[in-house]
Amino acid sequence: MATGAAWMMLFKVVDRCTGILSTAVLARLLAPEDFGLIALATSIIAVLEVMGAVGLDTALVQRVDATEEHFNTVWTFNLIFGIFLAAIVVSLAWPMAKIYGDPRLATVMLLLGVRQGIQGFENVGVIAFRKELKFDQEFKYLVIKRLAATFLVTLPLAFIIGNYWALLAGILTGTCIAVALSYVLHPFRPRLSLARLGQLMSFSKWLYLTDFVGLFQGRIANLIVGGWVGSAALGELSMAREIASMVTREVAAPVNRAMFPGYAHLKSNPSLLQSSYVRVTSVLNLLIMPAGVGVCLLADPIIFTLLGNKWGAAVPLLQVLAINGVLTVFLSTAHHVNLAVGMSRSTSLVLAVHGCVTIPLLLWLVPIYSTFGAAASMLIGSIITTPLNFLLLRKAIEFGRREILAIFLRPTIGSLVMAAAVFAIQSRWHTPAAFLAQFSYLVILSIAGGALYAGVIFFLWYKQKDSESAEAWILEKVRNMLRTARSQFSRLLAKPLSRSGTESDPGA
Repeated sequence: MATGAAWMMLFKVVDRCTGILSTAVLARLLAPEDFGLIALATSIIAVLEVMGAVGLDTALVQRVDATEEHFNTVWTFNLIFGIFLAAIVVSLAWPMAKIYGDPRLATVMLLLGVRQGIQGFENVGVIAFRKELKFDQEFKYLVIKRLAATFLVTLPLAFIIGNYWALLAGILTGTCIAVALSYVLHPFRPRLSLARLGQLMSFSKWLYLTDFVGLFQGRIANLIVGGWVGSAALGELSMAREIASMVTREVAAPVNRAMFPGYAHLKSNPSLLQSSYVRVTSVLNLLIMPAGVGVCLLADPIIFTLLGNKWGAAVPLLQVLAINGVLTVFLSTAHHVNLAVGMSRSTSLVLAVHGCVTIPLLLWLVPIYSTFGAAASMLIGSIITTPLNFLLLRKAIEFGRREILAIFLRPTIGSLVMAAAVFAIQSRWHTPAAFLAQFSYLVILSIAGGALYAGVIFFLWYKQKDSESAEAWILEKVRNMLRTARSQFSRLLAKPLSRSGTESDPGA
């Protein structure tokens, strides 16, 4: 499980480095309304996708006795639904363009509709990478399609065309590469069959509600903002969400992806499942909480350094969404444990509550406060539903005051000390205007805040020296890495010496 999480974290490092580079370039070559147009089209399609979000891939991973027929069933369902969704998207292209008053939306939806049909042919065998914990293969699959689409299509076209067509071409190319690659990397060859649909649906029927609510509330903000404020404002909100997720949810996502099949295997051993969850969540929180707080404090230089001066309206959005990202990390880790033990119904109900809180707030606050109202609605929804996740976790595993303190106490204290120090520095040293000065300002404050946080965390841990804590686990892994590096370095130094000794003494 730890190895799988490491592979998925490595992918996210590659993915985020690629994302940061492409975002910095594209934000300067394209206008906010270009990003908003693509975000609006993909949001409309995402709302339509909930019709087929029955969670069959999750059910396949969770099912220990899955056979070839189960894999064929999932592939056949995805193929049928992909073609069906493509037809729906194409038929709605012109009506949606009229509703939102943007004729460009019709062309974008037509091409994205074709993409949905192509995506349905993806080889379901790649799900076995997760199920069998072969995350090195999944790493290869995810990285190749990401790098190829970005560097071969999106960025070159952005320089040549300079509009939303570069983003659209990158999406289409990425899908085609993913489908072709899925058959190259995995030998499974699917065939048409729905023989095991009933068995898979017995688990995934509640996952349908989970995915429905998750997808709907994740995209409904874009639809509301796009309708009330316009594509330029939607582009600013989308970019702020993208940056906030880089250091919060997208760091946790690969870990959750790797841990879910492991949790499913441990569901018959509650004590080991509980200790594994606490350890994983503690390590994540130890890294993500200061990152989210740091992004909130340094939102101004982050936006202007990464995106440029025309994105200034995204600063307050990023501040709110960074804090929301920290909360959603805990929510996502809890969901995966609950699903692993078969509590899909309870998980769906919690997500439904989240949607019932967030969506009315969006309809109320967006017309008044524009995109800031959308960001605030997301944060309020996460705050309200966090206690429900605590209660639900207590049913899945032993989770109480001791576990809460183990996960949150030291990171919270360290983040507060770091925030106070950074805020004190900012009160005397304001964000400079020049790019190089902004970048230096950002780097210096990041290093200072990170060093102070690490020092506080180590001091608090050293007083207790808890051998079961996340800090102890990280220190042990660092020691192992240093020992391995020292051993490899010594071996490299020994090789030239042995060769020279052999050459000086032919009879040896």
